Amino acid sequence: MIENRQLIYGLVVVAGLILTWLIYADQGVEPVKAVAVEEEPLILVDGKVPPKLSNLPPHMEYIDESTCLMCHATEGEMNFGSGPVVAKKMPHVFRENCASCHIAPK
Repeated sequence: MIENRQLIYGLVVVAGLILTWLIYADQGVEPVKAVAVEEEPLILVDGKVPPKLSNLPPHMEYIDESTCLMCHATEGEMNFGSGPVVAKKMPHVFRENCASCHIAPK
């Protein structure tokens, strides 16, 4: 009888553990997504990935193409308060929607 009692207690403990696992195992916890996943543009230009935009103030919010051309129609030096920066001339023909290829910083 003592052996049966230990067997019954053991089965009750195992059943309790299984029940606890069933209740708490699926709590809708999503797997952690990679934090440093980098976006890539959908369009390649001449087989090259377009450069990502830097954290300069004009790049932080895409307005329109004419705003981009104010700096990138010709190569020139500009100063946004943190020292001189060279705005390189756009190396391709004009295309609408600069942000479709060049990813703006977040």
